[in-house]
Amino acid sequence: MAQLVSDAVSGQTSGDLGPRRLRTIHAIGQALGVGPIFSAGAVTGLVASVAAFNTPLSILFGDIGALGIAYVVSLYARRYVGAGAMYEYLARAVSNSFGMFSGGVYLIGALMLGSGGIYLGLCFLVQGFFATHLHANIPWWAGGLAGLAIALTLNHLGVRLAVRGVLTLCGFSSVPFFIMSIVIIAKGGVGGNTLSVFDPSQTSLNTVFSGVLFAILLFVGFEAAASIAEEMHAPRKEIPVAVLGTVLVCALFFLLVCYAATIGYGKAALAHNAWGSSADAMGYLAQRYVGSWLSVLVDLGIILDALSLAIAIMVTSSRLLFALGRDRLLPRWLATTSRHNTPLAGNIVLGMWGIAVLIWTAVTNYAPNGGANVIVTFTISADAGSFLVETIYIFLAVFALRIVWRDFSGFGAAWRLLVVLIGIAAPVLAFKGSLDPFPTEPDAQAVWIWIAGGVAALIWCLFLRFRRPEAVRAAAAYAVDTVPAAAEDVSTGVAADRF
Repeated sequence: MAQLVSDAVSGQTSGDLGPRRLRTIHAIGQALGVGPIFSAGAVTGLVASVAAFNTPLSILFGDIGALGIAYVVSLYARRYVGAGAMYEYLARAVSNSFGMFSGGVYLIGALMLGSGGIYLGLCFLVQGFFATHLHANIPWWAGGLAGLAIALTLNHLGVRLAVRGVLTLCGFSSVPFFIMSIVIIAKGGVGGNTLSVFDPSQTSLNTVFSGVLFAILLFVGFEAAASIAEEMHAPRKEIPVAVLGTVLVCALFFLLVCYAATIGYGKAALAHNAWGSSADAMGYLAQRYVGSWLSVLVDLGIILDALSLAIAIMVTSSRLLFALGRDRLLPRWLATTSRHNTPLAGNIVLGMWGIAVLIWTAVTNYAPNGGANVIVTFTISADAGSFLVETIYIFLAVFALRIVWRDFSGFGAAWRLLVVLIGIAAPVLAFKGSLDPFPTEPDAQAVWIWIAGGVAALIWCLFLRFRRPEAVRAAAAYAVDTVPAAAEDVSTGVAADRF
């Protein structure tokens, strides 16, 4: 941390993030901002709470929707290259003003999710781990503060180090889940292996689609891969591969884990919400079918993956702040970089924001004590962030229809249009599931934050149009990459560095 302070004094406003040395493996690490292990451990219960024995079918449909959204992002990634990603995609594809507005909405969403809410998640995950497995009580805020310090340090020292951390943590944390799933399937769970989990008559089609609405939330964050485009060797080739490949692998992983968990609990238990109401659903399954030692590793894996998610989203958020500062749409000092070619000012701002989110939990009283209150604030923050990010998914998918219509013809255009329409339907259905019925307090605060975030982004955009019209006209001009994808390896003139 002392080095961060030292660099803050000597940092310089450069206009770039250093040489293009990153490869596909780094983009995959960033795409793991989806937090597959954390999502499998903490979010799948939401699907199970409504889909019950048909949870795997809901996950399957959610997988298809997520692949549609990933394809939409890949369409933009092959055309535009920039650290601001979503902001630059929509600025070049639609208009500068719309891109700025979208960038503002996405930034607030990222702040509520991986740059804020995830530290609240680490608070109760770490506290629960110490209480359950180490029989020790620690302050509710300790895990979140430690996670913030680690994410900030790795992001300051360099994107390659940060991505190595993400890949390492995700790799280690996935092993216990694979062991648990394979053992449950081998033992046949409660009533044996069965394909009836994919039969909607076990519950109802309405129940299945209600589960799909939550299943889409499992994938929020994969678009983080686009934020390192300016630092990649061949971004137009490698980012689409990383995005689509990572979402596909995560989709299969979620399907495996949720099938195993469904037969592991059994139809009768799921009818009484045994999975969704459990505070440690995966740890319970690991202990029941394998042993207490695996339960420890599963819970630890969820914590490690939550930390990797925090690292990946900080990479994304800091680069969006950098891009907006470089374009003079936010204060120019946000484009200050460190001697490690990382967004120095952006990382400092995100560190301060993470502390502010912890303070928010400390001063509110949604629940009777800090340990319970942090779960409520985490839910509000995560829901608000999901609303904001999925709004951008809809924007991207709607305007991707124009890209497909303009750039493709014949059968190629037909199947691409179908995939993009799936990409539109997925977040729209997610909104329906989240807002119908309208949430009660305090969960309703997530909706008000979503609306307030959109209004704030609109006011900021209108202010810039009137006060800095020249900056608006020049916004994201550098994001158009005219180099053919096949020629990128030669044109960059950069030797491929080893990971």
